[in-house]
Amino acid sequence: YGFTQEWLPLYLDIMGIMRNQAGRYECKASNDVATPDVKYVNVVVNYPPTIKKTQSSETPVGRIGTLQCDATAVPNPEFEWYRDEKRLSNNQAINIQILGSTTILMIANVTEEDYGNYTCVASNRLGVQNASLFLYKTIRGAMKKKCLFNVTHNLTQPGLTKTHVWLLKLILTNGHRTIALTLNVPMTARLRK
Repeated sequence: YGFTQEWLPLYLDIMGIMRNQAGRYECKASNDVATPDVKYVNVVVNYPPTIKKTQSSETPVGRIGTLQCDATAVPNPEFEWYRDEKRLSNNQAINIQILGSTTILMIANVTEEDYGNYTCVASNRLGVQNASLFLYKTIRGAMKKKCLFNVTHNLTQPGLTKTHVWLLKLILTNGHRTIALTLNVPMTARLRK
């Protein structure tokens, strides 16, 4: 911050302003003669869109698929949805809603052809950002069966006397979706005689 004065008026200079410095500023002039005079100014900091949250969806055939994209920007972002580089618009099967800084793409009566990658684009006069979202097919019973793993490992290393933990990473795939699990597996190591 810095003040500039060429006699009157007095200016507040904010060099390299950041978006968290936006808001209402108060200027108060006072002397010993009269009550203070107070004026307010609202400082707006413009910045390009940043997509802060996306929500992909897993939907069975025949249901409504919903994809959501949230972005922050000043001025407010404009949103567009794309599928295979083709811009989507409202029709009988597609409903695009824009609620402030959020856009929702709803696909009615999902078919096999609807599954895949969608792109959310947020833009204003300062820039553009996009994000990929996915509409996945719900596969009944897939990945819901119990998986049993029996991992045995003999460790002989001098000096180990306390309980240790291994991190075991499992990757499960059902053709459309991959789930990675990281498990903490307790391991007891004993001092070798």
